[in-house]
Amino acid sequence: MKETELSELLEMVKGRENADEAFSELLSRYMPLIKKRVATYFDCASDVSEPMQEASIALHSAAVTYDADKCDGVTFGLYAGVCISNRLKSLLRKKVRDSDKTEHFSEAEKLPSELDVESSVVTHDVCERVMTLAKNLLSGFEYEVFRMGFERYTTKDIAAALGKTPKSIDNAKFRISQRLRTNREIREILFDI
Repeated sequence: MKETELSELLEMVKGRENADEAFSELLSRYMPLIKKRVATYFDCASDVSEPMQEASIALHSAAVTYDADKCDGVTFGLYAGVCISNRLKSLLRKKVRDSDKTEHFSEAEKLPSELDVESSVVTHDVCERVMTLAKNLLSGFEYEVFRMGFERYTTKDIAAALGKTPKSIDNAKFRISQRLRTNREIREILFDI
């Protein structure tokens, strides 16, 4: 398929003619994003074929539902990234629910190893340090968005809880990422992990 503008490609995916070809081209363009999002939520050592498939489905859904006029300046890449992340989070929640339904293990198998305990203590300390630094860097609203995002609430849930629009939550997330990224102490903490 010849080099096609993204808007034309999206229209082709929505249409009937050459939709499969257009989606194949779109999928190849956004494969780095898909791989990055899958790696964020799933261990690369495990089988990632299901998450990759779910992420591809989310990309297709994003291509079909994206409307630049209604998205108020949100690019397709950002929109697709959110759709992919949400789909992968749902898959992850399903896998956790399914694993909870599996057979019960003996008490000895449930006890964490010393390494697990040490790792969780270190993780807890790092999280506390980052949260304290963030509280000092961010406004009250931004800190609440950061805290809820850290607890894996969706943008929609954060907006509902704080009485704001999802767009204002996304804007706050952008400001937060800029402030935290430029903070030397937070960068050093994250580098040490």
